[in-house]
Amino acid sequence: GVGKCGCQLCCVSFLSEFMPVSIKMAKEQDIALNPMKASGLCGRLLCCLGYEYDQCHCMRGKLPDVGQEIITKMGNGKIVGRNVIKETLIVELETRVRIEVPNAEAVIVNPRKP
Repeated sequence: GVGKCGCQLCCVSFLSEFMPVSIKMAKEQDIALNPMKASGLCGRLLCCLGYEYDQCHCMRGKLPDVGQEIITKMGNGKIVGRNVIKETLIVELETRVRIEVPNAEAVIVNPRKP
């Protein structure tokens, strides 16, 4: 069979044992918790959530948090989402327009302390 990604199913092509995949892994990767999107053909959470978790967790720390105010070339706004893999931020401008901007181009107004 073929997975949602268009590749042969992991369980058929190379997996010899299944590693546990948790809802926490999906949440931390900003994956919609819609069972249709987060589950494979077998009904379990997608195996790739486990493969990508460590990398995504590491990259996530480099991006500002949702809710932080930033300044972009298009104006001031608030972060309403993030794409960790692309290293971009979804920003809602003061005009209510949403844009996607590279993290490197955003200036945080009041950085949060770790």
